[in-house]
Amino acid sequence: MTGWIRNRAVVLATAALTTAGVFVCAHLSLEASCPKKDETVAISPPTVTLWFTEVPQMAGTSVRLLPKGGEPLDLEPATAQEDDSSVVVLDVSETLADGDYEVMWRAMAQDGHTIRGDFAFTVQTAR
Repeated sequence: MTGWIRNRAVVLATAALTTAGVFVCAHLSLEASCPKKDETVAISPPTVTLWFTEVPQMAGTSVRLLPKGGEPLDLEPATAQEDDSSVVVLDVSETLADGDYEVMWRAMAQDGHTIRGDFAFTVQTAR
């Protein structure tokens, strides 16, 4: 009888650990961006686009663009792309001057879990 209980405990523990890993991996994360992290672009980007691994809740999602060391630019809020809601787009309505920029973002998963991140890119136009 003791061996049966021990075997049952091992099976249950293994199942719990395996399942817990699935839930941890299932959280929303940033998959890609355009411009990319640390990229130097030759023209002012018309948008900043973020690709997430799942559809974020837009009510808890935001994207800010700021010159390095400066204040956030006054832009309209980011929106979900019409044909793929896991893609979040920030329209950059003004031409960016040459220099370093930082993108600061926050996204909320469907389960309410919030993640944050940031990355930089550089605008360097040909002269």
